[in-house]
Amino acid sequence: MIATTISMFGLTGCGYSGKHVPVSQKGTENLAAQYAEQITIAELPIMLDKLKNGQLDYDFFGICSHPKACIYFMQEGGKFYIDYEAIAQEQRPYLKRIREYASEQGFRVVETTYGNTPIDYDDISQAPVLSLRIDTDIDSTAVVGRKLMHDIFQNNDSTLYDVVP
Repeated sequence: MIATTISMFGLTGCGYSGKHVPVSQKGTENLAAQYAEQITIAELPIMLDKLKNGQLDYDFFGICSHPKACIYFMQEGGKFYIDYEAIAQEQRPYLKRIREYASEQGFRVVETTYGNTPIDYDDISQAPVLSLRIDTDIDSTAVVGRKLMHDIFQNNDSTLYDVVP
């Protein structure tokens, strides 16, 4: 169920939905529907708590600062894990970096897919997903999410993240 839902939102959630229209060109009545909620990394524990307590529309959420920097948070049995999908060519080098980070931290990595077709490479039929099975609590998961965004994607504490879906 999670993979199916993510596959429906995977391309649109992190900037691969097409042309971005500036606010000045949109009608104000559509602004709420056009833009995702934004948070800083300090607010990640709040979102994880909402996920844990079933207060989100879906059983996962992602944070994205730009199309190549989008990670998804899920939970299973009260333990959290973080997924990264390489839907575009520019994301593929991050698979190796994330795998190395997970190995250094002792996290189990599950290689999977959501069934999405890569958008700009064709050497494989389905975009790869790395799932970091960190199996830990909200605070520890937030630390891992922050480290991924800082160390892998060079974001900082003031970076704004779109919350998707």
